[in-house]
Amino acid sequence: MATNPKDIEAQLSEESPPPAYDSTANNAPPKYTSPDAKTDSDGHVDFCKKLLIILCSTIGCTILIAIVLAIPVTMIVMGAVHKDNCPAERMIPIYLIVGGAFGIVKNLSSLMQRCMNKDKEDGDEQNAKTNPFDSILNCFLFAWFIAGNVWIYRTKDEWTSDPVAANYCDPSLYWFAFWLTTSTYILMGTMCCCICFGGILATCCGAISGEK
Repeated sequence: MATNPKDIEAQLSEESPPPAYDSTANNAPPKYTSPDAKTDSDGHVDFCKKLLIILCSTIGCTILIAIVLAIPVTMIVMGAVHKDNCPAERMIPIYLIVGGAFGIVKNLSSLMQRCMNKDKEDGDEQNAKTNPFDSILNCFLFAWFIAGNVWIYRTKDEWTSDPVAANYCDPSLYWFAFWLTTSTYILMGTMCCCICFGGILATCCGAISGEK
């Protein structure tokens, strides 16, 4: 048996050689794979689509609000500018101012209610429920519209464009109020005719398809 330390070390090295380590296995730098060009392209396209949707929705919302508020704002402006220019019926400019102001409130309230209900899961159920505030506004605007009809139509043949006359009314003010009110009836009549025509057309199409 070898007692010399060098002989013992040589014997151990012969019996069990040291394990081999791959110098590149642990010391090699990590490999990074560059993203595929198609992935980058899809990401940019998706981002552009989302940006375009946001811009279009913003522009569309702005246009919608402008259209909805254009008539009430015009009513307020016309009533305020000609507030003292209709002695024949002093309530006509007041009718325009009050109707325009409450019309703006009503339109904004309706838009806010729809935006709130759109984000809810049960949006359809919520939309079916009537907001009490909107109901009160609708009743007031309906009553105010009827009162405006009385003030405008009873003055139709009584006013004059002579500024020194007692029954003077500014022509632009009166005809604006007159055609604004009359156009409401024209719009309602057109809608009723379209609904009736659509119902008749649907009935006829249903009868023809049933015969076949």
